Amino acid sequence: MSISWDERTLASSRWFHSGAGPLSITLLRRYDEWRVSTSCAQDHGIHGDEGELQDLPGTLEWQRWDCHDEDSRIRLTPALPSLPVIAKPHTSLSIAPGGNALFYIGIPMDVEIHGECGGSLRKLTSIPSETLSKTWHGDRSAGEVCYSLKTRARRHFDASDWLEHDVIVSVDLHNESQEPFEFERLFLDLGHFSIFTYENRLWANACRIRITESDEEGNDITYDSTPIIPAESGQEVASAREGKTSRSTLRRAFASVIDVIH
Repeated sequence: MSISWDERTLASSRWFHSGAGPLSITLLRRYDEWRVSTSCAQDHGIHGDEGELQDLPGTLEWQRWDCHDEDSRIRLTPALPSLPVIAKPHTSLSIAPGGNALFYIGIPMDVEIHGECGGSLRKLTSIPSETLSKTWHGDRSAGEVCYSLKTRARRHFDASDWLEHDVIVSVDLHNESQEPFEFERLFLDLGHFSIFTYENRLWANACRIRITESDEEGNDITYDSTPIIPAESGQEVASAREGKTSRSTLRRAFASVIDVIH
């Protein structure tokens, strides 16, 4: 992965370039402004990782934020999408009563851009590395908008199955009902997942979901403090946006999806 998550400084009239998957990001420090330009085009016209203002193509479109003349610190951080996601397995699986099945899910990351403003870092913007389709989870009277993942959940981790800008989330499903459970889709709220880096790949802390007799009662979910093996020693680079917790409840975690919004 070409992105560095370390804080760095950027002098006036200097720019810094990075990318995540198809996403290209250019940050420019100009006068008393931070300027950000993004593109998903393969040929974005930028050569190198940093340089002077005159090295940039004049066709770039900028978003701008004010800052002080002496502000120079910037930092990029990974983030999970702002909406929950729907994940489907690579192949359908029936989980026996009392059984469990571990799945790996790849979620395209967002990139948050932080710039120094008045002496402290503040979030300027968040940019998705990949555009995801929205769908509706639950019935028409009680549901919510979420993203539908393009990639499928898999039983085993093989690095070649995932893109470099994916955050890998491991989900261990435990069937505590008296009937076999047909795993066809999973609704996953992302608010309590932190992000870790391990061997140049991003991981989230591991979780387990307890499948009960009645989905209306909610599905109990527990969170580990670290990713699953082999990434359990990964370094945390982004905290959970809704705070760290060891347990929560997912309402209707396996409810149906009505249709795709766009």
